[in-house]
Amino acid sequence: MSKNVLYAQAGGITAVINASAAAVFETAQQHPETFGKVYAAINGIVGVLEERLVDMSLLTDEQIQQLKTHPGAAFEACRFDLDPLDDNPEQYERVLTVFRHYDIGYFFYNGGNGSMVTAQKVADYCTKQGHPVTCIGVAKTIDNDLDISHCSPGFGSAAKFIASSLLEVNMDLKSMHNTSTKFLAFEAMGRNTGWLTIAGGLIKNAIPDIPILILPAEKPFNKEKFLTRVKELFETKGYCLCVVSEGLQDEQGRYVSIANIEHTHLQDYTQLGGVAHSLSHMVAQETGVKTHSITPDYLQRSASHFVSKTDWEMAYEAGKAAVLAAINGEHGVLPIIELISETPFEWHFKSVDLMTVADLEKTVPDHFLTPDGMDITQAALDYLTPLIHGEIPLLFSKGLPAIRPFDYALLPQQLDAYKAVK
Repeated sequence: MSKNVLYAQAGGITAVINASAAAVFETAQQHPETFGKVYAAINGIVGVLEERLVDMSLLTDEQIQQLKTHPGAAFEACRFDLDPLDDNPEQYERVLTVFRHYDIGYFFYNGGNGSMVTAQKVADYCTKQGHPVTCIGVAKTIDNDLDISHCSPGFGSAAKFIASSLLEVNMDLKSMHNTSTKFLAFEAMGRNTGWLTIAGGLIKNAIPDIPILILPAEKPFNKEKFLTRVKELFETKGYCLCVVSEGLQDEQGRYVSIANIEHTHLQDYTQLGGVAHSLSHMVAQETGVKTHSITPDYLQRSASHFVSKTDWEMAYEAGKAAVLAAINGEHGVLPIIELISETPFEWHFKSVDLMTVADLEKTVPDHFLTPDGMDITQAALDYLTPLIHGEIPLLFSKGLPAIRPFDYALLPQQLDAYKAVK
């Protein structure tokens, strides 16, 4: 007999995460012999705990089409991890209660590495309690730190936004540097990895000799070498553009800038931010020139007007591959992208053990960076360039992108009330 499906979104969003959601729904709908109703949980695993569910079968064709290009997380992602089972068995019992009540036999969790751990915990517990659940991960992250996979769905669009924005801001800086700003720092997301930072180097495809410094999280920051290089670019080019990882650390392993530390009952979470401002201030003090900094922050991951067609296709296929894996009897896996050919650029999805991937983190390899750690190589450009190819047509209404809230109706709650506590 067919079993019902539960889909949920977790972690930081991407500009194409909802394409994966649409693919899960459309692919499951094509196989009624395997799948019953398709539900979506609001706020990821929090929505499961609090029984905040949507029956996706009630969505109209127009809504499904809207979903495919909708920015943000249409079903409201979360940053919430289940506690260890021994510390909070009540959480797991509640998930099992919800899954049993809605006859959930398939759980598709659309998230990054940490989300995969949560998904597997849920499936393992439910199965041990006599309610088997097939758990499949749906890959996404703008950080591109999903190991083994050639790249991560969501990264290409964020890379396209960063490179395009830098290309435009460079023209501004170049036109004003003789009498105004000579140094501009652009802060890219990335706690431990510098993939989004090196994506800024894509600007070299348009301007090969651009005066740019690229400071990824993988390389320790040396203040003296940095300032020396900035002065050299001032002398030779007249100005300097810098793109830097928010997670940049000095040679003692200390973050160059910390925005805030959030305390929870299990651990402290360090919120990063402000490194571009710190570098800008540093250059101003050392050289006396006018400087500026930009922190695009959420714009990097939500800019649906800069979606890469290649990235969109990867996101849609990630959702489709997850459902097909379930049909093939797979469990506890994550479909990842495997490169078939570099020229022409061809790829497909293959399944790997979900927990193996969850324990790994892909960092920028050394051969993508110059020896001084402040620029990228041709190998990096060769890797990055295909990921930003193509555009998605954008509809406008009254001069603005035709974006509107994604409306849905929550199902009436049938279980006892429950409040998820972080």
